[in-house]
Amino acid sequence: MSIVPTIIAAGVVLILLVFLAVLGLLAQKRPVTTGYEGMVGERGVIRKAKGFRGRQVMEVRGELWWCRSDTPLAPGTEAIVSALDPDAPVLIVEPC
Repeated sequence: MSIVPTIIAAGVVLILLVFLAVLGLLAQKRPVTTGYEGMVGERGVIRKAKGFRGRQVMEVRGELWWCRSDTPLAPGTEAIVSALDPDAPVLIVEPC
């Protein structure tokens, strides 16, 4: 019996494991693109002008989010997310 095929198979498996580990580490360094943190810079449309506690409802990426703005925005107005409220899951928006 030859040991060479076993060594080759082990080498291939080791290379694949290292490759997957490197891909995993690179994925950890990418910026957040989903959820609440990934909303800054996204564009959306105001769907409801008055809501709970004077907040407005905005549709961004097919999802409805609470938002607030310094100026009242009418339904159908396009807006861009400029910041996030640190105390609540509310987007701070400004008109486009």
